[in-house]
Amino acid sequence: MMDFWHLSAAQADGAACVVCGADFLRSPVDHVAVGKAPDADEAHVYACTRPCAGVVAEEAERMAREMRELAGPVSESEASDHAGPDSDEAVLGHLMRDLQVLSGAQTLLGVAEDTAVTKYLLGMAAVHAETAMMRSRWLLAYLEGRH
Repeated sequence: MMDFWHLSAAQADGAACVVCGADFLRSPVDHVAVGKAPDADEAHVYACTRPCAGVVAEEAERMAREMRELAGPVSESEASDHAGPDSDEAVLGHLMRDLQVLSGAQTLLGVAEDTAVTKYLLGMAAVHAETAMMRSRWLLAYLEGRH
């Protein structure tokens, strides 16, 4: 998984490749923006045009495929599919899926530059955040003996 949480200072400042660490200030390497640093400034981070940007793109595509398979279609009805669970284990399994989708969405939102992709990811994140909250509350109540 490509993450931008463990960057060196040069990588977080956009002065080095986030994949291979090439120093853009010392060598004239063509590079492209591939996301934003997870700091307060959220400065753009860069990767060498070839081959590193391709590595980031392939990883993002793989994660998007996995997220779509896990999430299935995004619809308003998914927000209420927590009703009538088969068991607390089933609810926990669904909660874990929601959290995994949210984690992937967070990573992809960091590199998404296409408005349509960003809108899809935000819609998916909204649905799964709401269901994760509802499932968490159900499980808390169940564990406290109030359900």
